[in-house]
Amino acid sequence: MKALLCKLNISHKWHVEHAEDGSMYKRCLRCGKDDDERQRGGGEFSGWVGPVGGGGI
Repeated sequence: MKALLCKLNISHKWHVEHAEDGSMYKRCLRCGKDDDERQRGGGEFSGWVGPVGGGGI
């Protein structure tokens, strides 16, 4: 059973793993979730810069 903090996505126990291509990534030792870029980047919309083209009313 997953730890409560992992289920709530509040805290994970990250461990560095090696992929087949030699790159490294982090995986939680408690629940097995892989760390993704969104967690470090400030969320799902961190790359959004706003509407493009002005689009006045």
